[in-house]
Amino acid sequence: MYFIGFIAITAAGVGLAVWAGMKLNDATIARDLGWRYVAAGVALVILGNLVWRVFCELWVVLFGIHAELASIRYASNLDGLRHSTNEPIRREIVEERDDAIRPQEVVVRTEDRPAPSHGVLGLSQY
Repeated sequence: MYFIGFIAITAAGVGLAVWAGMKLNDATIARDLGWRYVAAGVALVILGNLVWRVFCELWVVLFGIHAELASIRYASNLDGLRHSTNEPIRREIVEERDDAIRPQEVVVRTEDRPAPSHGVLGLSQY
């Protein structure tokens, strides 16, 4: 899609500049108007393609955001709320402490969790 727009905008800009140049050469158009058409053709090639590129990049970003949101939705299993499954839900053991500093503080026991086999950055510890 980008390439087709690039070709169309470039062809239109070059065509306008060449047409104005030919009219200037034949002296069938006013000199000031002809040079304005030439400048408009060059500006269309430069600025038109720049605007077209920004538009296409934004289009890609918007669809990328949509794909990312869809993957988050499927990863968090929000569709599962509408469909029943027979798979057990993984639960963590949470216990309340009486000596907690804040009343809402809870402690999750870590002995039930497997130890990670990698370092902080995802690299091996060796």
